[in-house]
Amino acid sequence: MMYMWNGFAMIEKDEVLTQGVMETLLEAERKLHEGPVNEYSTDDSCVITLLKGLCFRNQGQIDRAEACFMHICSSEKHIHHDDYLVPNALLELSLMYIRLGRKEEAIRLLQRAKHNYKEYSMESRTQFRIHAALSRLKAVPEENDSL
Repeated sequence: MMYMWNGFAMIEKDEVLTQGVMETLLEAERKLHEGPVNEYSTDDSCVITLLKGLCFRNQGQIDRAEACFMHICSSEKHIHHDDYLVPNALLELSLMYIRLGRKEEAIRLLQRAKHNYKEYSMESRTQFRIHAALSRLKAVPEENDSL
């Protein structure tokens, strides 16, 4: 819920809060790996990975954040219930790329998230953020772009 209400942006400048969230995520990850594997295991692991990626980004650990977001994208075929994960991972990776000046990569990923994912949880919120990012970049999203 903290992610959906933009909580990570609010704690971005506070190293202590970010570290506290990371510790909570590491404990959740440990418990998940100790427990039995079930149909939700990959989804749960990817939720934790998305949030860890945001913490790493907030801590300036860009390579680790990028690895987290890319891991979610590569796990797409194994995610069964939390269908919002891949488009949001693409969005977060894009926003990080924008900060790093990697505009073309960001546009490509934003358009992929916009065009390739439909009817997932909180889609309108994610699509709004994608549109806002593309507008800030002054990109003209091509509706017929095959991604």
